[in-house]
Amino acid sequence: MMSKSRHQPMESVVTSVNYGQMRMKILIVDDHPVVLDGLVLMLKELLNPAEILTAADGKRACELVNEHRDVDWIFLDINLPDIDGIDLLRQFDKKKITANTVVLSSSNDPGAIDKALKSNASGFLSKSFVRSELRKCIDAVQSGRTYLNIELQRELTSYRQCVLADRQYVESIMTDKQMQTLSLLAAGYSNREIAVSFEVTESTIKSRVKTLMTIFNADNRTHCVHEARRLGFV
Repeated sequence: MMSKSRHQPMESVVTSVNYGQMRMKILIVDDHPVVLDGLVLMLKELLNPAEILTAADGKRACELVNEHRDVDWIFLDINLPDIDGIDLLRQFDKKKITANTVVLSSSNDPGAIDKALKSNASGFLSKSFVRSELRKCIDAVQSGRTYLNIELQRELTSYRQCVLADRQYVESIMTDKQMQTLSLLAAGYSNREIAVSFEVTESTIKSRVKTLMTIFNADNRTHCVHEARRLGFV
């Protein structure tokens, strides 16, 4: 089992293993040295011969991807010090990086899993995985399948069913003006700024925001935006 221990970010390194065969090129993006070192050792066994590159943050990961566009695999921590892992995954997709990308997380949040898979992740692994599960993941992805263990599949199915039902309900009652207000709210605009944008009074916007909080069953503005993001409205 891989343990999690946070230290200062490591400098990027390259570990090369070559037995005269065509080498896999692998990028690991994780700022936890213990997790990173353990994954390097496992991948050396499972995907040898391999060239393994590591990055402790999103900035360095982007630099390495730009330098090594032929990378075959990316193992990506969802929680990085400078960027959300899902956002980085989307950046890789925009750069047309074709590597098999497996997202790693210490949390089994089905919302995060859903976002990762919808952002073209090849698989999702909890950081509590063992060598045998990593092997299953690699085998599945190499066979053209998306990897998610059975327990996480069940949680994701349940999550998607609940989210779909909630989203359909909100869509059925929310007006265009409320949707526009929600977008500005999520962007950080104040009631006064939103009122100016719509050329209405601030009290009108306060009332609209209150209605939005009721629709999303939220206690405050921040909670409202969080629920809107969960359902994919912003």
